[in-house]
Parts: sequence; structure tokens; C-alpha cells
Amino acid sequence: MGKKVFNGKCYFEPEVETQAALASVGIYTFRYYPQDKIIMSSDYAVVYFGGEKFITDLKNNVYVNMALEKGKIQSLFEKIENGSQKASTKFFTKEKGRAYKITVSVLEKDDLGKPVMAAGVIESIDKDIRQKEMIYALGSNFNSIYYIDVDNDKVYVYTVNSAVESMIGEKLRSIPGYEDLMADYVKKTVIADDRETMLYETSLDNLRRQFQNKNAYQYDYRIFRDGKIKHCRAKFVNVSKKGCLHAMIAGFSDVSSEKERELERMAYVDRVTGGPNYESFKKKLRDMPSSGYMISMDVHSFKIINSICGVTKGDETLKETWKCIEKVLYDGDIAGHINADRFVIFSNTFDESKVCSKLNILKDDLRVLSENLKIPSVIPYFGITKWNPGKKVEEAYSEANFAKNRIKDRKDVDSQFYSEADTKKMLEEKAMEDAFLHDLQKGRFEVWYQPKYSPEDEKLIGAEGLIRWRLKDGSLMSPAKFIPLFERDGLIRILDEYVFRDVCNKQMEWKRKGLGVIPVSINLSRASLYFESVVKQYHSIASEIGVDTELVPIEITESAAIDNENIKALADRFHSNGFPLMVDDFGAGYSSLATLNMKCFDTLKIDKSLIDYIGDFSGEKLLEHTIALAKDLGLNVTAEGVETEEQVDFLRKINCDSIQGYYYSKPLPEQEFKKLL
Repeated sequence: MGKKVFNGKCYFEPEVETQAALASVGIYTFRYYPQDKIIMSSDYAVVYFGGEKFITDLKNNVYVNMALEKGKIQSLFEKIENGSQKASTKFFTKEKGRAYKITVSVLEKDDLGKPVMAAGVIESIDKDIRQKEMIYALGSNFNSIYYIDVDNDKVYVYTVNSAVESMIGEKLRSIPGYEDLMADYVKKTVIADDRETMLYETSLDNLRRQFQNKNAYQYDYRIFRDGKIKHCRAKFVNVSKKGCLHAMIAGFSDVSSEKERELERMAYVDRVTGGPNYESFKKKLRDMPSSGYMISMDVHSFKIINSICGVTKGDETLKETWKCIEKVLYDGDIAGHINADRFVIFSNTFDESKVCSKLNILKDDLRVLSENLKIPSVIPYFGITKWNPGKKVEEAYSEANFAKNRIKDRKDVDSQFYSEADTKKMLEEKAMEDAFLHDLQKGRFEVWYQPKYSPEDEKLIGAEGLIRWRLKDGSLMSPAKFIPLFERDGLIRILDEYVFRDVCNKQMEWKRKGLGVIPVSINLSRASLYFESVVKQYHSIASEIGVDTELVPIEITESAAIDNENIKALADRFHSNGFPLMVDDFGAGYSSLATLNMKCFDTLKIDKSLIDYIGDFSGEKLLEHTIALAKDLGLNVTAEGVETEEQVDFLRKINCDSIQGYYYSKPLPEQEFKKLL
């Protein structure tokens, strides 16, 4: 290191050989001594920039004077004096507007930590400054950068990654035409599915169109490298006058990690609420080290909000509901949106009272939310189960969901804790689900038949096909036990079709044996009704077997009909395919005259709950008027659950068309029912 003396003090600078080497690539050095306010320029800097070897006046030195913006240089030295370890800035000179970068780094400090000596570097960055600034604008992650002279159809390399160099390096060195180079690059690197689109997106014609309204355009594509598909990005920046394309900068980069982060974000962020989704919740809960309670949350009749206020308002409600949930989350609590109006919460406590308090606050907030949004009440209900580390998330959620479903139809209770008794029931239900398909194939599901009689002449005029499950020990499982389960898990659709197919086959068998053929209705669950293909599917089965669709009427419960927004269109399709339609369980809960006004059905089946009114004056009047109204609308009427002679006599008197119930017959196995034909 060189040594110079000024005003009786020694100051140091790099050796002359080092100065010369740096100067050869446009870099010049100096030393700065903050406490003495002295700058000592290298010999080469003095020659290049002029001025003095030693400069003591920082406000009027050669570097400050040559800059267009003096404040930049002065601020640079002040930063060093005030404790910065390193500072740099770019500046243009007054003369010819040449561009430089000046950098100062502290080399030595005194015992008090104040800078004693700093090294300074001045480098010329004048060459292609505009293009370099545009390259900087591309972003630091672009590892292949090119300057494209569109007018002369030449491509110049600024930097290129090694993989591209190995494939098209020879062509690059020849300064090729742009579209020729792109065609070669696409052929050798881009996967087949993306090649055609890539060539179009990066064509000069398309880029000219893109640059009409903006000066930058990017396109993502895929390449195959190192045995993997990787995501890449091409970005083009127009460095020509707006509306023209004479030259541009092109950058290419591997963005696979960015895409992976984006895909991960999409995988864990809920589209509607913007908060965590169920996958995110599960991931966090698996890593949860502490015990607590998992809470499954649903909202009573949320679809009413969508129906009355619109889907947009429904989505807004879900967003605000999520905000209410976030407000009750404390240390260690997590939550997520599953779908529709379903949410899940983990409360990081084993104190039941704290959990209930949290849910009460949430309920109050949701009530206020309903008022603020001017929507029907948002009334949540909850299923709650214990969570311990190591427990399967899906198992815990099933428990919480099971507890929640126990109170879904109740308005007097809004939360339910999962119990050991529920575990037993869940295991039983799991066993039923596991055995379902096996027993179906083995023929252990039997169709029984409950006759329908005319009260006028007491003749057999029809029947209803009802499913029974024969267990291994020969006993029968009650439909009340397995039907609700299969309705929840979706297996009911398979069972519906099984019953329909079996009834059709039996109809044909009885016909071949010369037995009487009467209509045998089958029940169609609300789950089956939500599938557009159900009519086509059932018509196809009947045609395949050779049964007239008039002989297999379809029964739909009143509640299912009301719940299905497309029931009218569905009924029209059934009718056009020859299926009679019956509305079942009329009066069992909904009892809406609107059901009659749907004009979708051929037969009204009156529920046993109304039949039991016979003997009561008001009840009999209600029945009489209901049947009269149905007949005025062109409907046949079947009374269900008829058990006494008194009921039969009354129904006969008010012109009920058919009767089904224990008075005439309970449901019969096929062998016994055949004897009635």
C-alpha cells in the first residue's frame, strides 16, 4: 500500500499496480478520512478527473463539482460521517452527461466507533446506460438477458445461463436474427404442448400489438430440463419510442420456485374468504403440539341468504363471517373455511367453559353482522370434540361433524359435544358403510312390498317398493337406521337405483308367470334428484328390462320437492318419459299448499300424521278440504298409515282413491306379496 504525507500526517492509497489494473476497466480509487475532512485521490483518478491529490474542502471538491446533482455526493459523505458502513450513489456529470457510480466503504474506526478511514471507488457506467437501466427493470432474477435490435434483426447477449449456452451458444455468438433464434430456442427447450403458443406470444407481430399500450410484456411457459418440467418466464421491455418497436430488452428466467409458492398459496388460501382453507387448517393442526377442542361450524339455512339476497351477498356474508371467527381466535387457535357455510375451528384450551364463551361471543357478533348487512339471521350451530396431538384430523372432524349433525334440525340447541356413545354409533355406521356394497352384491338387500287398496271395492290396485337389509344372522335391520346414514354419505343413490332395477325385474318376472301386473312405486331420495341424468338413467333401465314406465311411479317426499329449485323441470322430464309422479309424506312437516300448486305431480300421498286426525272434527275437516282441493287440481289421493276401520270408512266417504297401511297389510316380502297378485 502506498503512503503519502500531507500537513505532517501520513495517508495511504493502493499500490500503483492496483490502481492501473482498476483504471484499465474504468474504476478509480480514493481514500476518505472523515475526521480530517480529507480526500486523497489515487494518481490515476487525479489524471482522469483532474483536481488535486489532497482535497480538504468537501463542499467544493472535484467530485462534487463535476456532478449535476451536488447534493447526492455531499449526502454520500455525510452518511459515512454519521455511522454508515457503506454508501453509494449514481450521478451524471455536467459535461456530456456521462454516468458514474461512487461507492464509499469504512475501513477503520477509532475506539469510540467513529470512522477514521474509508475507501472510495468511482466507476464509469456510461456505456449503454439506458439499456442497463432497462435490464435492471426486468428484475434481478432474469438469468438470460438480451438486447434485440429489431430494425437490423440482430440479437446481442448481455448474459446467458449455462444451460442455454450449451444448447444455442454457437448460434448466439453469430448474432442471429430474433425470430430465427426464438425458433431454435423453443425447439430445443420448450415442451411440445407449449411450443406453438410460445412462438406466437413471442413473435414480433404480437409484441408490436402488446407494446401499443404498454412498454413491457411477459409470458410464462414450460421447459424440460434435468428430467423435470420447469416453469419459465420471458419478459420483453420496449426501449423504443412509445408506439414503435425499434429495439427491446428480453429477459428469460426459471420461475419454478415462484410457481410452486403460488400453487401452495392457492392450495391453502380459501377463494371466498381469503383466509385459510381446510387443507391449511389440517396442515397446521397436524403440527399442533397442544391439546384442545375441534369445532365444526355450520349456519342454519344459509342457502336462504343466497336465494333471497343473491350469491354476491352470500359471498360477502361468508367473508364477514370469517372476520367474526378471526376475532375470537386467541393464542394457538386456528380456523379454516371448508366450503359453503361450513367452517372449522381449533380452540387451544381444554376448558369447556372457555370454548362455550368463545362460541357465545361469535354468535353475538354474527347476530350484529346480520343486522349490519341487512340479511336474514346468521345462526350458527357447532359440533365439538376433543383433540390431542397425534390424533387423525379427519377422525376428529368426523366426530365434531357427527355431534353437529345431531342438532342440525334443532333451534333450541346450538352446540353439541361429542361423546363416547357417539363413538359407538359412529363405528356402527362405519361398519354399515363398509358392508354396504358387499351385501348389495350378495343380495342381502331385499325389496318388500306394501299393498295399496281401493277403499271403494277393496281391490289391490298398487304397491310401494320398500328396502330391507337382511343381516348375516337372518335378522332385518330397520330402514330408519341405515337410510339416514346413506342419505348423508351419498350411498342412497346406489340404493335407489338398486330398488328401481329390482322392482322392474320383478314386474317382468310376474308378467312372464302370468301374474297380475300393478304399478309398484319406488322412492327417489333428494340426493338422486340433484343429478341431471337421473331421468335418462331410470328410463334406460326400464327400457333395457322391458317394463312400461307407467308401472314404476316415482315417489318424491314433499320436503325434497320443496328443497329442489329445479323440481318443475325435473318433473317435466319424468312425465315426458312416461313416469307418473307422487308427492310423498304430504303434511309431515312442510304441509304447503304451494306443493299442490306446483302442478308437478299425479298423486298426493297424505302422511299418517294427518290420517291420525280422523275422529277429531277439525282434523277431519282439514282432511276433507285437502282431498277435495287435490281432486279439483286433477290429483289422485293415497292415504298412508291407515290402521283402523273408522279411518277407512271416513276416507271412503270423502272419496280417497287408495289406502296404504296396516289395516290392509304391512310391507310383505316378495314371496308373500306374489300371492296377492
